[in-house]
Amino acid sequence: MANDRNDNITFSISQVAKMLGVVPGTIRNWEKNGLISVQRSDSNYRTFTVDDLATLRKVKEYSVDKHMGAHAIKLLLGAADGGSSELEDSIRQRKEQQYSKKLMSEKWREIRKMQGYTLEEVSRAVGISVAHLSKLENGGNVSLELLRDLAHFYQESPLYFLEPAPEEKHLVAKNEGDPLDLNGDPGIEMQSLSAMREHVMYPVLCEVQPGSGNKTPHTHNGEEFIYMLSGSLELCLNEDPHYLLRTGDSFYYRGSDLHSWWNPSKKTAKFLWIHSSVSK
Repeated sequence: MANDRNDNITFSISQVAKMLGVVPGTIRNWEKNGLISVQRSDSNYRTFTVDDLATLRKVKEYSVDKHMGAHAIKLLLGAADGGSSELEDSIRQRKEQQYSKKLMSEKWREIRKMQGYTLEEVSRAVGISVAHLSKLENGGNVSLELLRDLAHFYQESPLYFLEPAPEEKHLVAKNEGDPLDLNGDPGIEMQSLSAMREHVMYPVLCEVQPGSGNKTPHTHNGEEFIYMLSGSLELCLNEDPHYLLRTGDSFYYRGSDLHSWWNPSKKTAKFLWIHSSVSK
């Protein structure tokens, strides 16, 4: 009887949007992109059933929370319930630039064993299959999103997992540092200033466009140093009032401090960022 009653319940687009925490226009875009099929009432208004609501929750998870594209979402929605994990792993690997050439697969295995975790524990924590993690530890590709998730789990900066320079040299000439893309934000450009094969300091030249930054508060091992070359940077550290760094200012903090930063101005910010993988 309860199921029969639920089958007869319908919701308007405004009601569904409120329950999902999105605006009605978002749901219309999902319909336009073919992610959902919508029934209409005799008055030509969109109506949604309880089953539709369950599907919409999945669409929101994949689209809003996990930032997946329409093609990936369609694959996931069409997958059998028991097979979505491996499919999601595959999509996650394909959808971002691959970093296998610049990462040391053995470092993933070494740090997992050093910290005493099993493959099952790590895969469960970061939301991938054991097979995917095992493949990664044996030289498989890693996406930017997964790199950040694993680095966060192991409490390390993503810089820690970079592969050593193919040729060790003391001098890195102007504009000849390897480009890095560790944040995933198109408004941030990073250039490695080190070409040493073994080192505990990771010097990086950063350029941040207005409004961009690493805005999610995070922690990791080691220590960090910032020296402002031009522009300004707003930095949040623990519960302290926000710090505003301007040209010529420097800032030193422990990676274990909860921190985030962004460019609050209308001009490009440029700064030297040095991360140390060890701390006292």
